[in-house]
Amino acid sequence: MNKPLAGITILDFTRLLPGPMATHLLAQLGAKVIKIESPKRPDYVRMNGTQVEGTSILFHLLNHNKEVHSIDYNSEEGLSKIKELVQSADVFVEQFRPGAMEAWGLGYEHIKAIKSDIVYASITGYGQEGPFAHEAGHDINYLAYSGLLGLMKDDRGKPNVADTQWADIGGAYHAVMQIQAALLQKEKQGKGCYLDISLTDAMKPFLMIPFALHQGGLDYRLFNIINGKTTVNYAVYPTKDGKWLAVGALEIKFWNNLCEVLEKPEWKKNHQMELLSVSFPKEEVEKIFTSKDRDEWMKLFQGKDVCVAPVLEIEELDESAFHLSRASFQSINIGDLQGISF
Repeated sequence: MNKPLAGITILDFTRLLPGPMATHLLAQLGAKVIKIESPKRPDYVRMNGTQVEGTSILFHLLNHNKEVHSIDYNSEEGLSKIKELVQSADVFVEQFRPGAMEAWGLGYEHIKAIKSDIVYASITGYGQEGPFAHEAGHDINYLAYSGLLGLMKDDRGKPNVADTQWADIGGAYHAVMQIQAALLQKEKQGKGCYLDISLTDAMKPFLMIPFALHQGGLDYRLFNIINGKTTVNYAVYPTKDGKWLAVGALEIKFWNNLCEVLEKPEWKKNHQMELLSVSFPKEEVEKIFTSKDRDEWMKLFQGKDVCVAPVLEIEELDESAFHLSRASFQSINIGDLQGISF
């Protein structure tokens, strides 16, 4: 893997998922990441799930490519150690509520006084300023405020809480983008900066299509053709063995190719609007997909340009042909346990 951030040193004062995921990604890109944990406030993820050598697998996955140091930075000795590390750092990342780092003598102005060109990133739920800045929150709250949770509703209108953390992980990528942009500025202009990264704000790009429809006076519930409900050519379908297929034949040419493989030439259309669920017999599409097992269908679809993919379960990922071909996972050793890492 290319290591474009080789030579960059990052001090990581983050916990839980968003910040540690961001610095994990930066470490994958070649940065040297030094994770600092106070013995008074260790990373809660250490206690989350199956323990290996006294620490959770999730903690190992997020931090195996970092140096981890326990430093009580509330003590004079510990603060002195931090200041020494800052002198050779390029980036400083923290994930506490606004004002916490300042109270500990580690705010942006404190760090800037030691290293004038430091890139200092603060990751919070709601940003550094405004009436919500000091509110407590987690992924579900950020999704709720962003409007994204309001899009993920079941047939009864109840918002569905996903099995993954959209705001935390999406926010991590948002942080990586901002930090890399700031490093580019530092390289070109010789100056650092302060980054105010809000996990709620990071959700805005996910709203692009439904919000654009809304702004144009259209009901996104009816006119969003890629929400998995509105059209028959962009949806998920069960198969004979109880598994699922994801059909993304958005363009008419792909849908018509799919109709050929399904031996349903009468289903071919000339325009997307002819494939709306309210007018096309979606139950007939469902019926035909339940006539074969998922992997049988995938063999028929291979190389046919139909935009269909198997819905893989977590248990299938590390053995799937796609992920094996991409070398998506690498194996790491955690004590006596051999684990899989992103």
